Amino acid sequence: MKDIAGSPGTWSGLALRASQFVCAAGSLVAMGSALGFTNYSAFCFMALSMCLQLIWSFILACIDIHSLKTNWDLHNTRHVWKYIIGDWVVAIASMAATSSSAGVAILLVRDTQFCRVHDEQLVACSRYKFSVILAFMAWSFIAASAGSTFWLLVSIIHV
Repeated sequence: MKDIAGSPGTWSGLALRASQFVCAAGSLVAMGSALGFTNYSAFCFMALSMCLQLIWSFILACIDIHSLKTNWDLHNTRHVWKYIIGDWVVAIASMAATSSSAGVAILLVRDTQFCRVHDEQLVACSRYKFSVILAFMAWSFIAASAGSTFWLLVSIIHV
């Protein structure tokens, strides 16, 4: 079996988990510093989803660090199934939350021009947009991780 980039217990897998963590944390900080984000349920759902992704990626990054230090092999079906199920659940929740938040941000900024009319909301609107961008980046990293882990499972089963 060849080594698959981004799979559990590899340096590239750790890099993906660290990237997920940083983007999810940045999205949470940007959303939390925006005034009035709790007025919109989509933004609250995205904050909850990013908290879930933050915790998931931190735990798996710790497991990857331990695996790299001790040469613990995570490339067996018992471990890979746990990674796949968790990654796909978190990725689907992140994509749903981020897409709905992007829709609300577009509605506020472009469609209704709410941010131009209310100057006090200008900073909050830019933070909403920045938070959504970081959330999409976090989702892209977890999607890449889920894809590489799924590819690893297929290569393990067919060996």
